[in-house]
Formats: sequence, C-alpha cells, structure tokens
Amino acid sequence: MSENKNRRRIRSKRGEISTPIITILVTVAALAVTGIAVSWMLSTGAAAANQGALMIVGSPVVQGDTLYLTVRNIGNADAAIVSCLLGNANKVLNSTIQAGQSQVLNISFGTSFFTGTILKGSLNTDQGILPFSAFVQ
Repeated sequence: MSENKNRRRIRSKRGEISTPIITILVTVAALAVTGIAVSWMLSTGAAAANQGALMIVGSPVVQGDTLYLTVRNIGNADAAIVSCLLGNANKVLNSTIQAGQSQVLNISFGTSFFTGTILKGSLNTDQGILPFSAFVQ
C-alpha cells in the first residue's frame, strides 16, 4: 500500500514546475526590469544635462527707452533669446548666448517708461521663460 501512495505522489509532481526553475525565471525578469529602468534613467539624465541655463547677473536697469541687463549661460549648451517683455512693451530678439558665456543686452523698446518705477519683465528663450524686475532711472 505504501508503494501505491508513492506512485500517486510521483504522478502529482509531474505537471509542477520545480522551485529552482521558478527562482531562475523570477531573477531573470527582475534583472530585465532593472536594466530597462537604468537605461531610461541614464538617457533622461543625459538629455537633462545637455541644456542651457540662463541667469540674470546684477540688477536690470531701464534708462529712457532702453533696458540694460547682463545674462549668463550657466548650462552646457547654447541658449537663444527669442523676445523680451517689459511692462506692456514687447521686443523680438535674435540673440544666442554660448555655454559658459555672459552677454550684456541693450534692448531698445521705442517707448519711454516712468522714472522711479519698477517694471516686471521676462526673457523668452528656447530654454523657457526667465522673469526679472527692472528699475527705471
């Protein structure tokens, strides 16, 4: 009778997948998912690292109808300045600041501003919008 029980046990184990095979399959799947995640992080990080990053150095000043400001590119790619908005005045620009360089911008708007006021403005670039405030002298 014990021989009969052993045969039943052997027959019932024939269709099962063994534990070592399951372990190997789970390990391979986990390694594949990890590899895909690491690849995605590296490609996203490389794309994010290759950007221009502009910052305004000092205080922007308006004299008459001209805005004077210094812009520095602290990124590692060139950045293009498309336009400048100051108060209600807008000026289209075509200026590129190379990576690691600074540039003094003299932007003439053709309209005078009230002396002693502070105007809100923004530089619109290919890397985004850079807001600033400028004092009118």
